[in-house]
Amino acid sequence: MTDDRIGDPMRRVEGRDKVTGAARYTADVRTPGAAHAVLVGSAIPRGRVLGIDTGPAERSPGVLAVITHRNRPAWAALPPTPYTAEGRLPLADDRVHYAGQYIAVVVAETREQAERGAALLRVDYREETPVPTLDAALPDAYVAREGGHIRFPPEYRRGDPDRALADSPVRLDLEYRTATLSHAPMEPSATLARWEGDRLTIHDSTQAVHLHRALVATAFGLPEENVRMISSLVGGGFGNKSFLWPHVLLAPLAARVVRRPVRVVITRRQVFTGTGHMAATVQTVRLGADRTGRLRAIVHDSVNQTSFVDDRQEGAPGNTPQVYAVPNVATRIRVAKVNTGTSGAMRTPGDSAGAFALESALDELAHRLGVDPVEVRRRNHADRHPVSGRPWSGKQLLACYEQGAERFGWDRRDPRPRSMTSGDDLVGYGMAGGQRTEHQRPARASVDLTDDGTAVVRSGVVEIGGGTLTTLTQVAAEALGLDAARVGIRHGDTDLPAGPPTFGSMMSGSGASAVHLAALDARRAAIGLAVRDRRSPLHRADPGDVVARAGGLYLRDDPDRGESYRTLLRRNRVNALRGDGDFRPAGEHGPHAMATFAAHFTEVRVDRNLPRVRVVRHVAAFAVGRVLNPRTARNQAQGGIIMRMGAALMEDQRPDPVSGRFLAPALTDYHVPVHADIGEIDVVFVQEPDTNANPVGSKGLGEISSVGVCASIANAVHHATGRRIRSLPITPDKLL
Repeated sequence: MTDDRIGDPMRRVEGRDKVTGAARYTADVRTPGAAHAVLVGSAIPRGRVLGIDTGPAERSPGVLAVITHRNRPAWAALPPTPYTAEGRLPLADDRVHYAGQYIAVVVAETREQAERGAALLRVDYREETPVPTLDAALPDAYVAREGGHIRFPPEYRRGDPDRALADSPVRLDLEYRTATLSHAPMEPSATLARWEGDRLTIHDSTQAVHLHRALVATAFGLPEENVRMISSLVGGGFGNKSFLWPHVLLAPLAARVVRRPVRVVITRRQVFTGTGHMAATVQTVRLGADRTGRLRAIVHDSVNQTSFVDDRQEGAPGNTPQVYAVPNVATRIRVAKVNTGTSGAMRTPGDSAGAFALESALDELAHRLGVDPVEVRRRNHADRHPVSGRPWSGKQLLACYEQGAERFGWDRRDPRPRSMTSGDDLVGYGMAGGQRTEHQRPARASVDLTDDGTAVVRSGVVEIGGGTLTTLTQVAAEALGLDAARVGIRHGDTDLPAGPPTFGSMMSGSGASAVHLAALDARRAAIGLAVRDRRSPLHRADPGDVVARAGGLYLRDDPDRGESYRTLLRRNRVNALRGDGDFRPAGEHGPHAMATFAAHFTEVRVDRNLPRVRVVRHVAAFAVGRVLNPRTARNQAQGGIIMRMGAALMEDQRPDPVSGRFLAPALTDYHVPVHADIGEIDVVFVQEPDTNANPVGSKGLGEISSVGVCASIANAVHHATGRRIRSLPITPDKLL
């Protein structure tokens, strides 16, 4: 039997249930008497609802209620943004801001009956001319300075970038574009709501039960403790389930109207229109450098589309001031109103789009100067945080460059574009760096050490597919000296301690630290019990000399002196010892700057006759502190890389140029990478525990895995073809 502790490639604790079909997701939860609700979306992108003829639907068999803006119960208050996704409550009024906006809810005994009732609704609109695309909105772009969705400083400046640009012997002025992207998770969002008097229980496919509970309570005017939110397992989130979207509020609203539990499972089309997206951007990057490639100035400007309901930034330049050692920097983020739904956070919001522009521009600078792209980045390496001046908590970016390049075989690269071939294929090698600020939040957990020699971790964290339950189990097992098979975990419930939300790559640092502290607290309680117990082999031992191993407590220098937890607790008639963990990060005012780092290397093949780009090989090196589980970490990293391969080569939620409606709100037309699109992906971890960041020494991987991928692919395409594509995705028509 193996210990399966930190650093071991332990298999997922929920893996067997998932592959055998035993795993229970929100839509699988059954409640007696539950009715079904179908959400009806607007057929127009902008205008007003003049009237809805609900009679035929209300008379349809099985229909229990039709809810519109005219007959809905009153909302108590609008919860704060940004985690309430839209700055208006659903069915608030007769205004329509985008196609697919919910204008009615049909509740029936069965889903089929609700769908039939929805089809019978007749809606009378007054249609207005929409703003359909980002290009149409660009002339009216502006800097947004207020509102809960303003997450990044809209403008930043250090030094005198205009003068530095003018004085630089080498200057580049470039425009880059990224497309609107859909999260496209396997599991469509689902919500099941049940009222018991003034107490509300919600099962929801959310990434943040505690965070969303507070928002639901605000909307319904309830004390927070009257709302219980449960999320069993989530079938992919990527950020869209980080937010409280309208359907989560409409389910309990409908349940209140029909006085019975109500289930909502949104359709695949509504996944694309009703739970956010990554907003399209237009970015300009101006670089000034000397003739060795040392940067003197960066000016990075970005405009992204936003809805008419909210001002939401896709903060593409937000990371630019802190990546390289540049004395003169200016960034600006603007938004432009488009008749589309509010965008949301999608894996590496801002950072991924911004890295495509900045890291592509660095490659263009390297090509202009005839300097190796890796060397350009080395020459501009920031030894301290460029904005705050603080030392890094841990930085191994140079090691990522070195190990990634060696593993990839970068030294075999002929720097001349179109110089490398294989049969009819043009071969390209490209690379890019990646950096992402390490975010942390307060987190709590408890660990019960029981008299049967097992332990149970309790935390409200949610498993969204990244391996959270497995790594937290390993953290507790190591602190307690138990085999991981003897550690269980209770999760995804607001009745449990408030762990961090499962987004922002905070689980490995914040969540694991809370569990680690809780397990240490339980261990201290067990040691205290043992050294006070006259019958224990550890009686009157120095607690500092006692270690946890082999399912019990033993002296460090006398490994035969000790006993199992089971023996200790049962002799003392103690059913369980509880340890509590409360992680309080130092935050942005701490002594160190914290970030994660990456280096990506990509080989592409482009057929001379059919210019379709194939990524045949990708090597990525990551510095994320201590890797808790190399198996789940590699899986997480590969997933992030594949996700951005899709953004680089195929994914594009194109708006109709007249109406603004998405032209491909379904997986039949919105293409995501499949196995045939994916070449070899090799992942390297540059491990050095970062205990300056947190007690466990681990940092987030889920998002840094995607930062830089698009630029690495685009740079490889330029090397292969000699064509510089500055607009994603890189489809064959752009290479013709």
